[in-house]
Order: sequence, then structure tokens, then C-alpha cells
Amino acid sequence: MADYRYIAVDGLVRSGKTELARRLSAAMDARLILDNPENPYRTQFFSDLGRGETDGFLKTQLIYLLNRYEQQMQIRQKGLFQKTTISDYIFFRDGIYAHQLLGDEELDIYKKIFRLFSDQVCQPDMVVYLQISFAEMMRRIRESGSAAERDVPREYWRELFEAYNYFFFNFTSAPVLVVNMEKLDISEKSVMEGLLREIRNHRLGTRYYAPL
Repeated sequence: MADYRYIAVDGLVRSGKTELARRLSAAMDARLILDNPENPYRTQFFSDLGRGETDGFLKTQLIYLLNRYEQQMQIRQKGLFQKTTISDYIFFRDGIYAHQLLGDEELDIYKKIFRLFSDQVCQPDMVVYLQISFAEMMRRIRESGSAAERDVPREYWRELFEAYNYFFFNFTSAPVLVVNMEKLDISEKSVMEGLLREIRNHRLGTRYYAPL
């Protein structure tokens, strides 16, 4: 079994990353770290996105970045590697949203701050990337997404979908297990057992897991 002390689960909206992180944490007796969604500009962000307005995107993105950085530092100060840790996000994919939303000048500001922070954040030992098709993602947003998510233009979700896949399929800083979540029911014991075996046995590069 690979000696993974920090496993990051990530994926697009409604892919099931938080639920899987919870289940992995319980199964592995690991510390659970969940993304901090608190942001005073979140509601306004979705509203502006639906109207095509971008003036407030930089402050929204920076608040998310600051929250995640602060959380990462708290994890580190508490002794991250004294116990296996499972998180439902990877800090280094924060820039995906910035590149999608910010203009050139704002993006330059964001990049300078991001570089300062990223040098102090630990890379995960392994990344579990949850993959669903674009059609499935949109179906889940329609059926179980928030009202704000449903109001977001389809074009934005399409661009985000492609950017996420590009980032994780080209991520080389840690082993990546790509899990097809289209028909995977992680509430079933046998499914979780199979997934745990894949995680424990995966050591190098990118591997795809899509059980029938």
C-alpha cells in the first residue's frame, strides 16, 4: 500500500467530491478537511455571472483564495502529517476559475498573490479526480443544484468543464486516480471497497478507474 498522508479529492460541481471525501475519511480513520465556501460576494458573483457582468470577480476570487490559504496554513500548523488527511479540493486548481473569469490586468494581480501563497502550501501525495460527462453535470445541476447554479449560463459550465479536465489530465505533481462517477454508487459497500483498493494500490502517474 502506498504511504499516502494527504489525499485530495476534487471534481466539478455535483461530481460527489465532498461525499466521497467524507466516506474516505471515515473508512481510513483520516482527518477530514472540507473547502470553505464562505464568501460575502458569492451570491452577487452568481448574479453577475448570469448577467455577464465581471466587475466584482477579482474580489470574489481573492476571498476564496485567502480562505483556502488560511485553511491550508491551519492544517499545517496542526500537524498535517501526523495523521492521514483527506480534503475535498486541491489548492492548486484555484487558478482555474481566475483564468476563466478575470481580465488580463486582474489576472496578473491574482497570479502574483497566488504564487506567494502556493510556495507555502503542501502538495497532496495523491489526487482523486472525479469525472462526469458534461451532459451528466448539467443534468445534476438542473435536478439538485442551487437556484444560483441553475441560472449560470451553460457556456460558463462548458468552459469550466473543459478547463477542469485539462488541468487534472495534465497534473503531474502527484499520482492522479481518475474515477468515472457516471454510474458509481459510493453508498454501496462493495463500491467503496473497490475504490479504496484502487487508491491504496495506485502509486505513479495517472490511472483511470471506471468499473462496470
